[in-house]
Amino acid sequence: MQGWRVEEIGRSRGGSPLHAFLPGRPVEGVLVAAAHGEEPETLFLARRVLEDVPAAEACFAVVPCLNPDGVLVARRQNAAGVDLNRNFPAASWVDAPSYTYPPGCTERVRGNRTNRSSPGAAPASEPETQALVALLEALEPALVVDLHTPLELLLVTDDVAPAIADALAARAGLDVHSDLGSATPGALRDWCADRRLACITYELEHAGMRQLCARHLPALADLVAGVLVDRATR
Repeated sequence: MQGWRVEEIGRSRGGSPLHAFLPGRPVEGVLVAAAHGEEPETLFLARRVLEDVPAAEACFAVVPCLNPDGVLVARRQNAAGVDLNRNFPAASWVDAPSYTYPPGCTERVRGNRTNRSSPGAAPASEPETQALVALLEALEPALVVDLHTPLELLLVTDDVAPAIADALAARAGLDVHSDLGSATPGALRDWCADRRLACITYELEHAGMRQLCARHLPALADLVAGVLVDRATR
């Protein structure tokens, strides 16, 4: 992995190790993938970023698989049946199942995905959530990028610099949204927004890895290497 330092940041509900890949330069951002087990393309894309960008050139830490138990069985939730992206200790967290994707987009959804998921017994009840929160609090990044499928867009919080969002969107041919019209209580982006931590939810489309890499890998590699941010903020 070209010099990346691998750190175990915790264990999943099922006992699998959770890893963060740390760069050689000071951390400016964190890239997170595979919070949902039925979205394995995000894991594969994150791994390709790690293969393509040497650690010495990187300024992002990478968590390529937040939900290994879900990925192993192609299930959205973790081993306890919790949707990790509804389990973050955000002010929006609610003690009730919520929609897992916005109403009206079912034509984009396929595979082992349910429309309602448990948010967990309490905010940050799951070890995967706890591990990522602890990592973000320790690293204090300026930006979090959270990879998902299948909405094919960027969803940004208020603290994301428009120039960065626009540059990332332009590289991959994506639209930028600040709201989807559907609540995501307890989502990572909500927790980040509460803390005034800029967060981009980067939604891929459903496609083969060759097509996904051709469209998204150049932009994500430049993001992790700091090239995209440097260009956007000049």
